Amino acid sequence: MKWTLPQLEGNLAEDHVLVEGELAELAELAEKGYGELFEGSLRLTLIEAAELVRQGILCVKTEKRELRPSELIEGIASLNPRDFLRFLVYTDLRKRGRVLRVEPATPFLRLYPKGGRVGKAVAKSLVLPLSEDKPISHSELLEYVSYAGRLRKSLIMAVVDDEMNVTYYKATSFLPQPIGPPRVPEGTIAEGRLTHDRVIVWDPEMSDLFYSEGFWGHPIGIEKPRPGEKYGAPLQLSLFEALFLLERGVLRVGSEEGELTAEDLRSKMGSLRREAEARYKVFSRWRELGYVVKPASKYGADFMIYEKGPGIDHAPYLCLVGRAEQKIAPVELIRTGRIATSVRKSLIISVVTNGAILSYKLVWFKP
Repeated sequence: MKWTLPQLEGNLAEDHVLVEGELAELAELAEKGYGELFEGSLRLTLIEAAELVRQGILCVKTEKRELRPSELIEGIASLNPRDFLRFLVYTDLRKRGRVLRVEPATPFLRLYPKGGRVGKAVAKSLVLPLSEDKPISHSELLEYVSYAGRLRKSLIMAVVDDEMNVTYYKATSFLPQPIGPPRVPEGTIAEGRLTHDRVIVWDPEMSDLFYSEGFWGHPIGIEKPRPGEKYGAPLQLSLFEALFLLERGVLRVGSEEGELTAEDLRSKMGSLRREAEARYKVFSRWRELGYVVKPASKYGADFMIYEKGPGIDHAPYLCLVGRAEQKIAPVELIRTGRIATSVRKSLIISVVTNGAILSYKLVWFKP
């Protein structure tokens, strides 16, 4: 962004900088998102002032001397460490030619549409700066997404790495829509056997039936099963799939200890699978809405979600599951988000909180 303004002088006053000058020049800066006009002066946050100093438009003075740029930036970090992250993101977006403002009394930056100016356009997004390795709880992230949604804005997560590179992802609330009933075979009961950490249906006819009618499990030894094909191979079911089918009365599960109840299988699932209860709740929700849910560890996610099924359509979603109180490093979201983008899928973060499931969608954002 090129400027034709002469260099201005500002006076440091605790947590802000006051700039005197021609009103038209100050108004132009305010329109470009730098500060607010205040009694004939321009009142800048330290972040805004530091950026103008970086551009050579402003010098900041105290009663005794002019401050070096490094002193101003160190002052930002000492007053509020999170503001140093905001400064890095603010500067990055300014270098990209974007107009934005520091959102007062919040951790956000307010981002305006490309080409927009303050007072002439409505900001469509709130930018949340995050350090890639500082964990943040799922409940906090959900609250930020909800807050932006209440203001009819999207949330942009700006994740800063150790080299001060910034990666941006847009987060919006997501509510999956039902596409049909659960695809559970009716009028039949399959016999399964708990084998270590999965359940195997050995009957070849039942195996073919359950896979063809709902893409349940995976025929053993078949790399990429084709829809409608009969393979006559045993069917391995994940513990999530087996419990879902057992609870709906279409599967019995035997073991060395005898026949297992749903509670027995749930207990074993909890001992064999991480975050089993939360993941099972999310798995069940998607299945109840008519989707086909498959494992997605190779993509760094918990589940891959199909609308029709493997071999018929491409899964539109990858799903990552968490509990509200659980913390996650933003870099983990970015890793999975990058994979989702590379395979043309949307990343859904599903959070289990007080028995409910709240979700948001994460999509790569180019500022």
